[in-house]
Amino acid sequence: MYDFNWVQLVMCLMTVIMVFMSGILNNFEKYLPKSVSSSFRYGKFAGEKSAILEVPKAWFKHFYVFSSIASVAAFVLFVKVYCYDYETPNFILDGLDLALGPKRQISANPSRSFLAMFLITLQCVRRLYDTQFVSVFSKKARMNITHYSVGFIHYAAVMITLLGEAPKFTRDTVNMEINLKPTDFNEIDVFATYTFLWAWVHQYKAAVILAKLRKNEKGEVVSQSYQLPRGDWFDYISSPHSFAEILMYICLLMIIPRNITWWCITGWVLSNQVETSLLTHWWYQEKFEDLPKNRKAVFPFFL
Repeated sequence: MYDFNWVQLVMCLMTVIMVFMSGILNNFEKYLPKSVSSSFRYGKFAGEKSAILEVPKAWFKHFYVFSSIASVAAFVLFVKVYCYDYETPNFILDGLDLALGPKRQISANPSRSFLAMFLITLQCVRRLYDTQFVSVFSKKARMNITHYSVGFIHYAAVMITLLGEAPKFTRDTVNMEINLKPTDFNEIDVFATYTFLWAWVHQYKAAVILAKLRKNEKGEVVSQSYQLPRGDWFDYISSPHSFAEILMYICLLMIIPRNITWWCITGWVLSNQVETSLLTHWWYQEKFEDLPKNRKAVFPFFL
């Protein structure tokens, strides 16, 4: 078996494509064929539509059904292996070897690996709740099939990465003795966890604010139109949900900083969320004259 990390390759390739296409789209869109720009845009800032290659934006829900099932399964596996001396199944090791390489090394102690998986599971399950019971998707909003596919690739990569470089999930650590101890954490881990949860709460608040724009006081959907959101982090940026997403991935990186594959995933999240936020912000500027002048796109007081 080749000792090659396919997840790193895929995530880096996706990041390069995102950065390159963002630069082209943001600066030279008027020279591009409509089919090219429409394949990159989606939702409210979508361009010309191509029904054959598009699916409803509401299908975002599918990402979180998949990620919730995958993350809960991975977390349960962590609990069984770390707390109940369950032996990591060979088919799991074989799959991780194929995706990340058979000679991969652990990049964090058991406690940090366990914490990172717990936090991403918390995030995936809450996003499932958001999309199923809070968010109101426009019936007309569409997204290109590439966006739909990339969502599944992303969450598969996340679970594989958090499992693949954790103790007892590499060939040379399957017999390692595991002791989860509070003393395994330092001040950075505590800060990262607190910041993750802070961003987690505000991302939920952003989802609620957006949903309320289309609901009445009884919680009934009464509108499909786009309105200008206000309140909480929307007072500072146009895409607080994206800012929160970036913060959460950076916090996980602080907890498992030696996991190079997670660096690749974080780079992808940063490039993707920043571009989405810029498109959203520019759309707000075009559609709403009362957009606060001091509101930025994704990073408060900066961008």
